[in-house]
Amino acid sequence: MSRYLGAADVEAIQNLLSTERLATFQGLTSSGTSEDAIELHQTTMSLGVSIMAVTGLIEVSLRNAVCHAMNNSFGGNHWLRTPPPNTFKWAYLETSSIAKATKQAQRAAYSKMPGAQKNALDHLAYPNGVPPNANHRVIAQKRQSTISVPDSQVIAQLTIHFWKRLFSENYEQTLWKPALKTVFPNKTINRSDVADHLEVIYEVRNRLAHHEPVYGARLERILESIDFVTLNLCSRKPTPENPFAKLIMPQRDLLHGQVAIFRATFGRLTPS
Repeated sequence: MSRYLGAADVEAIQNLLSTERLATFQGLTSSGTSEDAIELHQTTMSLGVSIMAVTGLIEVSLRNAVCHAMNNSFGGNHWLRTPPPNTFKWAYLETSSIAKATKQAQRAAYSKMPGAQKNALDHLAYPNGVPPNANHRVIAQKRQSTISVPDSQVIAQLTIHFWKRLFSENYEQTLWKPALKTVFPNKTINRSDVADHLEVIYEVRNRLAHHEPVYGARLERILESIDFVTLNLCSRKPTPENPFAKLIMPQRDLLHGQVAIFRATFGRLTPS
């Protein structure tokens, strides 16, 4: 990619990417040149896009599979904000995540309302009238807090951090055994297996969200975890013929192509 770059291009790109960021890639190359560092940087960015596409599908599918299992086990979708008595209790992290997601869902619903509908919320937000000194931001937040949002909208706001936490040791007895084992029904799989692979996916997604490179041992781990979920999600045996594997096949094929390009580029530009 970078072989056509002139000296002026390289200097400008160094400013765009920052000397500090490019130095990471220069340290990996055998030549130590900015041109090779830029090429390696771009290859890792393309690889990261492909990983994000695959892990994004994993997150969406995992979320919906978990919700389906929880609905079946606990009699509807009220388990999110009002868990059935004597079944399970959310840990502090999950309670906080649900509260944050509820506020985000309320904010999203408020943003779609016309002005008159927003103003109409004042009688709920301020039964005694809007204080004369209340600023616009405070009024908007107070209005939003009065909006009733369905669980489905709250679920849409929850991140992969929440969903991977449901497979933690905290919930082995209360969630894994009665409900979430059906998400990974292969009898040879333990909860800890699932938790370990979801942790890898979570960490790599966070890294890529901050535009950090994924290579070496970290790349091998994420590929292994992607394979684990692909072959086992909602499947009684590990197989590339299960519905989720078929769903994700185009994105995985693109990822495998990007991995091959990355490995070839990395092998060419870094010391053997």
